[in-house]
Amino acid sequence: MKKEHPQNRFFQTGTTMSVKGRLDGLRQLLAVIEQEEDDILKAIQIDLGKPELEAFLSEIYFVKLEIRLFCKNLAKWARPSRKSSPIFYQPAKSIVERHPYGRCLIAAPWNYPFQLAISPLIAAIAGGNVVTLLLSEKAPATAAIVTKILAQVFPQPYVICEMASPEKAQHLLTQAFDHFFFTGSTKVGRHYAEAAARQLAPCVLELGGKSPAILDSSADLTVSAQRIAYGKWFNAGQTCMAPDYVLVPETIHDSFFTALQSAFRGFGEPCSELTAIASDADYDRLLSLCESKETWQLAEDASVERVLSPRILPNTSWDAPAMQEEVFGPIVPLVPYTSTETMIKNVQSRTPDPLALYLFSRDREWTTNVSQSIRSGSVGINDVIKQATNLNLPFGGIGTSGMGRYRGKTGFHTFTWQKSITARPFSPDPFASHPPYKDKVKWMRRFL
Repeated sequence: MKKEHPQNRFFQTGTTMSVKGRLDGLRQLLAVIEQEEDDILKAIQIDLGKPELEAFLSEIYFVKLEIRLFCKNLAKWARPSRKSSPIFYQPAKSIVERHPYGRCLIAAPWNYPFQLAISPLIAAIAGGNVVTLLLSEKAPATAAIVTKILAQVFPQPYVICEMASPEKAQHLLTQAFDHFFFTGSTKVGRHYAEAAARQLAPCVLELGGKSPAILDSSADLTVSAQRIAYGKWFNAGQTCMAPDYVLVPETIHDSFFTALQSAFRGFGEPCSELTAIASDADYDRLLSLCESKETWQLAEDASVERVLSPRILPNTSWDAPAMQEEVFGPIVPLVPYTSTETMIKNVQSRTPDPLALYLFSRDREWTTNVSQSIRSGSVGINDVIKQATNLNLPFGGIGTSGMGRYRGKTGFHTFTWQKSITARPFSPDPFASHPPYKDKVKWMRRFL
């Protein structure tokens, strides 16, 4: 059954095995993206109302940067690596080759509809695979431009683009893919993991979760507030590794609350440069998290355009609505704490396995203690999101925030598997251990 699919037949021709061919494809992809930049930005504006600067940096520039990284290094990364061989194998040559899995399913989300579709595809193509790309129905204009671009560079069946729907996703998950890659919610991610398990295929899940920003009393409140506020402003907080809530010592809660208000005011009023919320349902859900009378709001909302003004929820309790789910919006719950030990236990028990952990402190011993005590996919110290945008670092979660890693060289490794090879000549074998054994064990034990 598996061999009948056009993508499997295409893969079996060996067309994708040439590293030069992969590099030619990536260079052509870069050229077409640069040619279509204006239309990409327009599509993202139509779908999400994202400010052009944010869209350019996070969607286009980031992808171009990654393609250039692959173009510069792919030949080196794909080269077989020589390994040493035990003395009792000699003479021998041992190497490790990296090979493509074959047919890969990549499911992209709506919040970064261009970047999170193209970035894993770059790694999959660089690895020599064929790809079925499932594009979010919540960003149809971007899906259309992605489909147009890829058709110019990787025509079917090399890359097949599909518009997502529950029925389409369910159908694809019954097919025999060799690798599954999903970005989205934990709930949906479980279905991809189950499908991969049925195929005994590897699966990468890039999920989310409540990523805490934690201050101690030594933190610079002004700088911390500016960086956390920007992490919530960028894409209107609809970023999987955005700071979800802030834990702040009770003694400096009010001072940080004031600093955070000032930071948001510094971004401008009204909120003309703020990304829209994805849907009416998401907009209403976010409003329902802000029922406290203490809620501070930067400006008026633009409900017709689904632009939600940033909000701060001071003195938030662990039982508050905003602490029961991932916020995924421009809302900042401030949760005061009295001791580091109690705070760590609360994070461990209530919001396990965040995708990112953000620590703001001048105390290196404190940051080391908290970082080692709270399991997370990554850690940012005195800033947010930076660790997730460094292509030299692997990106991914742990536990409920995901499994597997990609970006740059790690992405190439994710979409390829290691084949171990040992080659020996037809020369005499001084360590032959075939019968008759006689007294061979004596001198082997002495020599080895």
